[in-house]
Amino acid sequence: TQPGTAATGEADQYGATRSLLKSSGCKVEEAEKETYGGVTVVPGPQIVLKPSFVSCPGEIGEKFPSPEKVKISARSSLVVEGKGVVIESLDLDGALVIKCEEGASGTVRDLVVKNDGWVKVADPSSESEVLAMRGY
Repeated sequence: TQPGTAATGEADQYGATRSLLKSSGCKVEEAEKETYGGVTVVPGPQIVLKPSFVSCPGEIGEKFPSPEKVKISARSSLVVEGKGVVIESLDLDGALVIKCEEGASGTVRDLVVKNDGWVKVADPSSESEVLAMRGY
């Protein structure tokens, strides 16, 4: 990705998380490059693992005990929050937010999610500084 922009910083963060999950054995597809406001990025999948879920790479194995049973499509968005979450098997094609309250626990098992997901839309005419900075 091109250096030094909000969009590339965001894309690089998603890319690092994808690499982490792939290296643990999860099946994570890569999206095709897209250009927003002249900046080319790999937009997804967008995966956010909150610090309450995992705070270091060594915890990935505990949270994804069967990584070969986790599949995330290129167009997907996944946000996971909460110490008590374990993802045993997941087939994601769209958007999914998993949030587990403090003191609670939950196991994702045999979950198939297919929905429209979250779509990035270029908005070059936006007056919002944040949207103008990112390009979408």
